[in-house]
Amino acid sequence: MLKIILVPVDASDQKDAVLHQAVEITRNFGGTLHLAAVHDINQLWEAKMPEPPPEIFDSLEEETRARLEAAQRQVQEWGMASEGHFLEGPVTEQISRLAGQINADLIVMGHRQMSKLRRLLKNSAAKGLIDESPCSVMIVREHKGVVEEGQ
Repeated sequence: MLKIILVPVDASDQKDAVLHQAVEITRNFGGTLHLAAVHDINQLWEAKMPEPPPEIFDSLEEETRARLEAAQRQVQEWGMASEGHFLEGPVTEQISRLAGQINADLIVMGHRQMSKLRRLLKNSAAKGLIDESPCSVMIVREHKGVVEEGQ
């Protein structure tokens, strides 16, 4: 039974499709929806920024918190309550840890299409979670025009 659903919230193009699927699954199974946003400063080094200015750290944290709040507002507009989690550290590690702590039954997330070269250079959170998660992971692909108000 899928009672506890966890959604890592990011800035991807398919975030609305992911949230929509998670809300529908949560509704269908009468479960609880958890949203998590991860503030990972390691992404600055992955982006090869030599020495980021100190204010960028605050800005990135604010962006992460704002994404989480926006996602919570969106699911609330769709008639679903959610519990939000702001996490700091490596994405895969933090989401896996939270999934274990809340006894998640399912993680619902998107997947970005990347070239083979980009895949070699950048870690995939989806692949990492498939390998490390203590529960099942559902990957949602965006379908144009699927998410509309109230659906």
